[in-house]
This record gives sequence, C-alpha cells and structure tokens, in this order.
Amino acid sequence: MRIHPRHARRRGFTAIEALVAATILAILTAAVSAALAAGRSQSKLARDTLSASFLAQTMMDEIMRLPFNDPQGTTTMGPDPGEVRATFDNVDDYSSYTDGPGNVKDSNGLLHPITDIAGNAYPDTYQGFVRTITMTAVSTTPTGWNRTLTGLLVTISVSKDGVELVRLQRIAWE
Repeated sequence: MRIHPRHARRRGFTAIEALVAATILAILTAAVSAALAAGRSQSKLARDTLSASFLAQTMMDEIMRLPFNDPQGTTTMGPDPGEVRATFDNVDDYSSYTDGPGNVKDSNGLLHPITDIAGNAYPDTYQGFVRTITMTAVSTTPTGWNRTLTGLLVTISVSKDGVELVRLQRIAWE
C-alpha cells in the first residue's frame, strides 16, 4: 500500500514557523540584554556611590579633628594667608576647598588629584571624583540654656561626571 505524498508526515519547519521562532528569540534576547545593561549600570552607580561616600567621610573626619577657633585669632572664612591644606589649623580653613578630578587636566594643563592630608594621591579609582566643601554659619538658642550656640554647617559634596553622588553635612559647634 502506497502513502500519498499529501498524507506523508512533514519533517522540519516551514519558512513561516522559522521566522516566528527567530522573532521570538530576538525579542527574548533584547529583553535579557536590556536587563543585563540595567544591572551593569546599577552596579557602577553603587560602586561610584560607595567610593564617593568614602571620599566624603575621610574629608569630614579630617575637618572635624580641628578646633573651631583659629589658633592665630583670625576670623575670616577660608585659609589664612600662606596656608595650604597640610597646614590648615581650624575648621573654617576648608571653606570653599575643592579637589579633583585627578584624571582630567584643567585649562592650564594641571591635574588636581584627590589626596589625603599628607598630599598622597588616592588610587586611580578615586581620581574621577570632585570634592567640594562649603560652610554656612548657623546659630541656635536652645530653650532654657540662656545662651546662643554658634557653629558652621560643613557640607561636603562629592560628584562624578557632573552628577552629585553624596552630600555629607555636619555642624562644627564653637
């Protein structure tokens, strides 16, 4: 008995079936790729935020170890004449201080690496960041104290590629 070709079992896929399968595969690949890219971006942001937090905290520790009042009696904000970071001797000397990015030359062709207080540059991982310090005078008169407390609100902002990643604030009381 002979089987007519119309009734024979088909083997393989038709062109339409292959096209549908390829389309489904392409959609799934795009979705997985997008998820992987988003994960990679979030991982980079988390790493950068952790590094920025380290840079902000080390600078805050450096500032808060100093006395509030200037030992020479100077009352102007910012460093005294001739002072550099290694010789800052009170909190307000850091007012308007900025360092970084250490991996980009300024208009004069100079690098401004992020360093520790001794002037040692941090590893390359940290050199794409910029640390900026601002200070604002604050005062308060707590109920029942019969006196006003004054201090400086120290704000350290750490950014990378123009995006602020961390802002750390603390009050240095007089």
